[in-house]
Amino acid sequence: MRVDDYKNALALAAKELLGRSPTEVAHLAGANLDGSILKFKFMNRDLVVSTLSYVVGWANQGPEEEFALTDAVMVLHYLRGAKGVKPTGEYLAYRQIQGGEFYTAAFRKRAELPLIGTFGQRPGLLVKAAAHMGGRPKTGMGDEAAIFRVFPNVDILAIIHLGDEEFPPEGQVLFDKSIAEAMSIEDVAWLGSALVYRLMAAARKIP
Repeated sequence: MRVDDYKNALALAAKELLGRSPTEVAHLAGANLDGSILKFKFMNRDLVVSTLSYVVGWANQGPEEEFALTDAVMVLHYLRGAKGVKPTGEYLAYRQIQGGEFYTAAFRKRAELPLIGTFGQRPGLLVKAAAHMGGRPKTGMGDEAAIFRVFPNVDILAIIHLGDEEFPPEGQVLFDKSIAEAMSIEDVAWLGSALVYRLMAAARKIP
């Protein structure tokens, strides 16, 4: 998408949300409503959204910091689509979500291959990077795995099978099946890749 496309998507989502009750939006999204401000976490960071304009920002945003346009679109799409469905603990591959079979190769390239390339040969790195983002270790899946609550009602699971002399590394990004209730398949792909890129950035800070 071009910048203008993101701006148009943001304006459209804001317009739709302005026509709804802020109390309803907060309830369905799992957010707190403080006066006219919605408060919740996105990617483990405190977020604020004005229900008077649906402008999005970080709660602790510095004067030089800008909120990414792509992130703002994703936040408003989540608020617009949330139906109050909580994470189920059951996870699906991207291709298993309705419509995902058509974009599986692109999602693999955008999200799962970068995950494998960063974490597949370095034992312990995924869990350490996950801790920086509030991720919870998940046992019994791959060699390393972590669950991330990226929105109040959205969980994503990252899994790594470490490589060795015999087998190359492998990995997956899985989504709690409830995500299909709130987000389009395009938004799901963006959210998965956004998580991976943040994990990669966290990993670069670890010795």
